[in-house]
Amino acid sequence: MIFWVTSVVILVGVLIAIIVPIIRVRANSSHEYNTPIYYDQLNEIKRDLDIGVLSPLDGEALKAEIEKRLENNNKNIITEATNKLKEAGARFPIVVAIVMVGVIPFMSYGLYLHLGSPEKQDLPFAKRKIISSVDTANVEMNNLVKKLRERLDQNPNQLKGWTLLGKSLVNLNRFSDASKAFKRALRLAPNRAEIAVSVAETGLMAKDGKFSQEVRYFLKMAQKLNQREHKALYYLGLDAFLRQKYSVAIQYWVDLISISPIGAPWLDNVRGRLVIAAKAENLMISSFTSRLTSIPQRPNNTLQSPELAPTQEDINSANEMSGKDRKNFIRSMVEKLANRLESEPNDLSGWRRLARAYKVLGDTKKAAMAEGRVRELEK
Repeated sequence: MIFWVTSVVILVGVLIAIIVPIIRVRANSSHEYNTPIYYDQLNEIKRDLDIGVLSPLDGEALKAEIEKRLENNNKNIITEATNKLKEAGARFPIVVAIVMVGVIPFMSYGLYLHLGSPEKQDLPFAKRKIISSVDTANVEMNNLVKKLRERLDQNPNQLKGWTLLGKSLVNLNRFSDASKAFKRALRLAPNRAEIAVSVAETGLMAKDGKFSQEVRYFLKMAQKLNQREHKALYYLGLDAFLRQKYSVAIQYWVDLISISPIGAPWLDNVRGRLVIAAKAENLMISSFTSRLTSIPQRPNNTLQSPELAPTQEDINSANEMSGKDRKNFIRSMVEKLANRLESEPNDLSGWRRLARAYKVLGDTKKAAMAEGRVRELEK
């Protein structure tokens, strides 16, 4: 109530301050009211002459004075009319001011009643359009992703470029596109278990956590490439758990726990699910043993092919060889690696090993060729 009273008082004060001066100017500038007064005076003089109150001499003098005033008054009326015509344009801002004073307050009250009324319900936060720094960051990220994709379209053999594109798309919650980017990276490095897991994980996110045959395919691929791939073991166990294959899920998670570092963030979650799975089928977790404790961890999350690593018998035999025979043995192993890389030209770790082997053998030309291939795959 106080608000309305205060606003009305302010409005009336503004109207008075603008309109009163205009009214005063109009009242003080008019000569039309003098004309009938002068005519009345002339009639009085005539009556006084008729009854003899005034002498003819005084009467004529007064009559001449009033007629002179009447004449000047008529001139003023004409001048005032002329000035009004000239000042019509000058008073236009005054008219505008009056219209503004009359229109703006009522428009303001109307908008207030519609938008700012205390009785009006608040707009839910979910429907409010708030521009935040997160939106700005997303716009910048989208621009970077667009430029990166254009560069990859021109040079599609950049392994790092495709993995970076996939990670950037994940940050934008574009999981389906991210999965496609990781698939392109996997084509360039088909032996990289972590990339296969990224394909599966982003595909899972794109389907709101629902496992598909494609997701399972890439998870099993990753687990085959590296049996110690943590994410592959976790998701394969989760898939079995959701399909109520509790013994299979327990086995995957027991394997995962056995190779997980101390304090790994996923351990609490896995142990909790283990208990649920064991209770579901009355299983004893202690009856499951890890299948991975005897499997050595491979560098770079990859499994070497049997042909790449000499057996213990080969090593013992090489130690008993002469210098020339040992060199020939090493060269034969290098040739095996080189032959395999002809069929798997995107094996980055293989090309690195080949380059080091050629350096050991002193074959600088082939070492330079292998290093060149490494640089191409690292782009």
